[in-house]
Amino acid sequence: MVGRRRQALLAVLVVGGSCLVLGAAGARAAGSGQPVKGERVVGAEEAPPVGPGPGRVFIVDPATGAVQVARFGKPGTLSGNSFRIGYDRARDALYVPSEAGRMTVLNGATLKPEAVFPIIGGARLALVVARRHLVLVLSGQDLAAYDLATHRPLFTLPVGGNAIAVSARGSRVFVGGNMDRSVTEVSLPGGRRVASYPIARSGDLLMADGHLFSADIKSGVLSMLEPRTGKIVTVRTNEVDPHFSYKRIGAAVAGFMQLAAARSGGIVYVAGFSGHILKFSAATGHSLGEVAVDAGPGANKLSGLAVLAGGREGVVTIESRGEAAVVDLRNGKILRLLKDVTSNRWVVALPVAPRHAA
Repeated sequence: MVGRRRQALLAVLVVGGSCLVLGAAGARAAGSGQPVKGERVVGAEEAPPVGPGPGRVFIVDPATGAVQVARFGKPGTLSGNSFRIGYDRARDALYVPSEAGRMTVLNGATLKPEAVFPIIGGARLALVVARRHLVLVLSGQDLAAYDLATHRPLFTLPVGGNAIAVSARGSRVFVGGNMDRSVTEVSLPGGRRVASYPIARSGDLLMADGHLFSADIKSGVLSMLEPRTGKIVTVRTNEVDPHFSYKRIGAAVAGFMQLAAARSGGIVYVAGFSGHILKFSAATGHSLGEVAVDAGPGANKLSGLAVLAGGREGVVTIESRGEAAVVDLRNGKILRLLKDVTSNRWVVALPVAPRHAA
């Protein structure tokens, strides 16, 4: 097994909406393959698929291990249940949807609410499409879009699920779900259904290098779609629990969770409940191996995953231990452990650098 040696880790204490960091290392330069200055990873705290949630968002500085906490909804209510946060780089704003049908917009610098507006009920996923000036939200039944500036509803389409990805140019969005038999392609900004692809049980979706990747948590199959031709490549893996049940996902010993890739592309990574991060070519879908993440004795079930800008490190949730870690994606080595920090869907937040006058 790779990455089985545990090293000394950075201690982080989170208090309310601020953080105290012990032994911070400082940010490193871009281009080194390491975390870059200003880069953060954000995620809504783990919550059940339906029902009340904790109402918290974690903001992680991967270079130092510092963690901040922001509130978006009342704990123990539907307004506190979110799954995937949308991020607007230009404004450095976090769009946090909730099952209660409310979107909270948090300032990325101050973590204070900038706006709250109504959205479709049951929507726990958000995705900002800056090129189309809109934010998408997804529930189990519907896909809806709202104007980024005015929050005005743009369309609602009866295409639901729990997985969403958008093309590089922002002209197409793809929607799938664990219980669905296909992935639906929708045009933007108009919201018109344009295609359907026979890719079943999408636990998560990701666009990388012009290809759409879909992870099937039950079968351990990774599918790669070429949207221009409709060609689908499937890759079978050992990330399979023969006794898997959607009613008892937490009891599974294997299964795909979040898909992730660096902004530069090249490699697609998948967090697995087996304790491994699997790697695939973004160009061909071929397997590039896997690395084990070992935080100690017992199960190390991985769920949320984000790949940092440099492409060498990532942030992954170790769900079975109630913590997250910054890891070296080359060997699975844990670089920093983040106690009591969990999210099923991490999002990299790297604001657009301000332009300075010459």
